[in-house]
Amino acid sequence: MASTQQEDGTAVRFGGRYAVLNLDWMSVLVSAVKDTPEGQAFIANCARWNDAVHALEPQPTTIFTTLCFSNSLQPELHPHDRKPFTRTVRGFGTFAKESPEVQLDSRFVIGDKDIVLPKTRWYAGAGNSLEQVLKSQNIDTVIISGATLSGVVLSTIYHLADLDYEIYVISDNVVEMPANHTEEYSRFILRNLLGKLNVHVVTLEEAINALQLS
Repeated sequence: MASTQQEDGTAVRFGGRYAVLNLDWMSVLVSAVKDTPEGQAFIANCARWNDAVHALEPQPTTIFTTLCFSNSLQPELHPHDRKPFTRTVRGFGTFAKESPEVQLDSRFVIGDKDIVLPKTRWYAGAGNSLEQVLKSQNIDTVIISGATLSGVVLSTIYHLADLDYEIYVISDNVVEMPANHTEEYSRFILRNLLGKLNVHVVTLEEAINALQLS
């Protein structure tokens, strides 16, 4: 495989203490984009990445998140639809815990060693043990894929950057809602904003190559 190159010409390596974060690969969100070109590319790319990660021995720490609430009444949400997060989430569904819509989509393989964390906000660590898991596993680097780019992905980047994690985002493995906004948001967030945050943006090919080098 060809080596992934950093700006100084050296091959990218994730190091020996990295975790793979697959954010909100949920049935309700995947179903919302599956009939679009952007969504189909997202699904195929994430499945390929997921298979490559699971083929490694030993497998790196692999974490999936899913947005969900205690029941269909959504007690974790503010009762007034005027609140920003409440207004956004209620446009998609109830996200009730154990409901089919919040389960990880069946297109993606979930292994026995994988960690599935429910959450109650965009941030991947909201209401769960994400930060404790990363700390206990001595993780210093995370590789992120997810839906949605302007929601869970960006929120998680900001939080983990504040905690001094090295962050890689796979540009082919993110999608916006609605899916036809993906190119517009990717152009600004991935090509401009993340550089100011010292976040690394890599392609799927580059990420798979880096797996072999790390």
